[in-house]
Parts: sequence; structure tokens; C-alpha cells
Amino acid sequence: MTEKNKAKPVTATQVLQFLTDNPDFLATLAQKNPAFGNTGNTGNKVIDLTPAIAKRAHNEVRRIGLQNKSILTLAAENMVNWQRLHHAALALLAADSPHHLFHVITAQFPLIFDLAACHLVTASPEVYALAKVDDGMTTDQDMPILCTPEKFKAFTNGSALTLGLPSDAVTAILDSPPASVAIIALPDKLADPVAATVLVLCGRTPTSFTPDLANDLLVLLAEMLGVALTAHLERMEMNA
Repeated sequence: MTEKNKAKPVTATQVLQFLTDNPDFLATLAQKNPAFGNTGNTGNKVIDLTPAIAKRAHNEVRRIGLQNKSILTLAAENMVNWQRLHHAALALLAADSPHHLFHVITAQFPLIFDLAACHLVTASPEVYALAKVDDGMTTDQDMPILCTPEKFKAFTNGSALTLGLPSDAVTAILDSPPASVAIIALPDKLADPVAATVLVLCGRTPTSFTPDLANDLLVLLAEMLGVALTAHLERMEMNA
């Protein structure tokens, strides 16, 4: 045999052909070395692969089952989130006054989205003044949080979307430091007062909002709120 032939790997087809041509090879090998085969009462079987195959099949079924469960769980969570967004949209549409709008944000959003709290933080005096047009009906709890442009920039860290643990600038402005936050800027394509405003969702746990969280629904929520807020600002200007 040449060196070239020695270097050639043995294929599965060749092994199968050899065993076909030599049906007693495994039995002979097992007789010479009982540890090689299955010495139990398995008839003429030399190696009983049934347990290994069954175990592998069981593991594969379990893996597929867990994968399907994960997909179903994700689909269910998405459905719940879309339902929550739908309820929030209905609440915003039903807000027929600035007082009602700010109450939706601070009182209804926490219930809809299972939050510890929800706030509107703004550097816009116009947005803050909007909360007072209902002859003092808006309570202190429902009032947006007004801060200077400098503090507002530090609060948002110059980002349109912030998810995760609150920074020192965030805890300095909010009365109760949240376990985690989602800070979403209202669309900058709307009026300037609205563009200087963010929606702040306060999570119940440190993992309620994490940087890797899908944010499409949060952005959509901020967009809907921005449109509702703009409509009330325009109405206020018309009545001025």
C-alpha cells in the first residue's frame, strides 16, 4: 500500500461495505473483547444503540418544544404589548382637555403598562402652561415636570431614547428614584414646545427597561402622545 493510499480517509460507505461483506466481524470482535459490546441479554446484538438513539430523539423533541414555547411566549407578549398600546391610544383620544390628557399620562399609563409611575418632563414653558388652562383642575401629581434647558439636556443625555438604570440627573429631577426608566423624546418634527418634552416610564424592577429592549412600541407611544399634545397646544393658541 502506498503512502498516498494510507493518507486517504476511510469513508462511511467503505465501512458499511466492509461490514456487509464481513457480517461476523463485530461478533468476533466482541468475543475477543467483551467490553466492546453489550454483554446483557440483547440476543445477537453486539452494540445496542437503542437507548442512545432514544435519548437523542428525546432531547431533540425537548429542544424543539422549548423553542416553540419561546416563540409562543414572545408572540403572546407582543400581543399584550399591542393591546396595551391600543388602550393607551384610546385613552389619549378620549382626553378632551389638557387636564384630562395629563391625567391619562400620570394616572392611566401606569395602569395600562404596569409601571411604577409615569411622567412628562419638559423644558417648554408652553407645555407646562398648558396644564394650567383648566382653571386649576390639574392636580400637582398630574403636572408635567418643568426643568431648565441645561437640566433637560442632562436628563436626556442628549438622546432621543434612553433605556436602563436611571442616571444621577434623572434621580435628581424625579421625586421617587425609579428602579429602571424608559425616557422617550416626543417627535422633533412637531412643534418646538413638544420637541422639548420627553415621556418617562418608570419600571417596577431594574429589568423592566433594559438597553436591549425592543423599542418600536415605545417610540410609537411617544409619537401618539406628541400628536395629542400638539393638538391641545394648537387649541390653546386658538382660544388665546
